[in-house]
Amino acid sequence: MTISVFSQENKTDASIRKQIENYNAAFAVALVENNKNAVSKSYTDQSVLMPEHSRQRVGKKAIAGFYEQWLTQAKVNSYEKTIFELQDFGDYVLEIGNFTENLHLKDLKPYVYSGKYMVVWKKAVKNKMTIAAEIWGANSYFDDRFIPEIDDSHVVPTKGFTSSDKLISEVIEKNASIKNLVQNRMGAEHAKMFMPDAMYLTYYMPILSGEKDITAYFTEHEKPGTLKIEQISIQTSGVIVAKKAIIEFGFYNVGWRDGTNHGNVKGKSINVWKRNDKGELMLFRQMVNHD
Repeated sequence: MTISVFSQENKTDASIRKQIENYNAAFAVALVENNKNAVSKSYTDQSVLMPEHSRQRVGKKAIAGFYEQWLTQAKVNSYEKTIFELQDFGDYVLEIGNFTENLHLKDLKPYVYSGKYMVVWKKAVKNKMTIAAEIWGANSYFDDRFIPEIDDSHVVPTKGFTSSDKLISEVIEKNASIKNLVQNRMGAEHAKMFMPDAMYLTYYMPILSGEKDITAYFTEHEKPGTLKIEQISIQTSGVIVAKKAIIEFGFYNVGWRDGTNHGNVKGKSINVWKRNDKGELMLFRQMVNHD
């Protein structure tokens, strides 16, 4: 019964799927044809773009600036998105899938940049949709000299978000728990913040789906050992309260040390929260990438 109800609640209208497929096809053509205007047409002044190895951008102008740099440096020979799943949250639709981009930078050999992505679509009048947020990341570690080098110097720094709304505050407060678990290398406990049917899309790995895969990942990735987290900040930059989910935009800064090796990692995320049968707020879908 639970499985049946869940599938019915999240069944996506065929016309919505068709609209997204049409957009993905048109976006691919725009990249290949180097049409800088067409690639940003579905973004708005409120859209959030989270590119891999680059900082978050907000608003159509800033997003267009990102694609301007990308297409000035790279010749895109082909681009394809394959939808893995669609989740209908009532007023928003979540698209998760895989992408393959064949691109060529001057003086370098052609490169196949492939990975997974997440798009939050906002429904609008006459069934037209716009992109509320988008994030992507590679399925394995790669040498980023094969993709365009993006200048982030003019990007407005991401700021923390606060709210007096009780529901939003509850979401924001979850970051304090995550911060504590990461810093204390409690990976198995971190995994328990995800729903049993959750998906986790992390950097340099394919999509992790379900309790078994997610628990195995965090147990290994955040296990006790010589690696120490010297400093960590996990913040919220925005929240969308949809009819059937809560969508949080996050950003993080982690300073680590392992013996004589040390470094600092910055990144961002889209976190989709839902309540379980006990009323507890848990992660249903999450994707993170590095700046």
